[in-house]
Amino acid sequence: MADSIYTNPIRMETAGTAWTGKTKNVVLVQWVDNAGDIVDDSTIVLTINGCALTTKLQLAATISNYGVVVWQMGPFSPGIPVNSFVVTTMGTGELHIWHS
Repeated sequence: MADSIYTNPIRMETAGTAWTGKTKNVVLVQWVDNAGDIVDDSTIVLTINGCALTTKLQLAATISNYGVVVWQMGPFSPGIPVNSFVVTTMGTGELHIWHS
């Protein structure tokens, strides 16, 4: 599946811009192991409102189950206002961005 930036949740499988310029209220962000290939020390870098957030996974064991959430930010109620969301680095998995 390709990136889907016009849905809710927004689904990103590759590095790229989810949106910029229009404020969305982010409720939940999840990094999902959609292909069973995320391993220990995998890294994702998000740039949210110009601030870089680097996450490096420290897994106790290799995950081989499809659809497992390996990292999550939120849920937030109400959502956090974000006017720029960029997936700077992501080698594997799929990022789900829920917004209101």
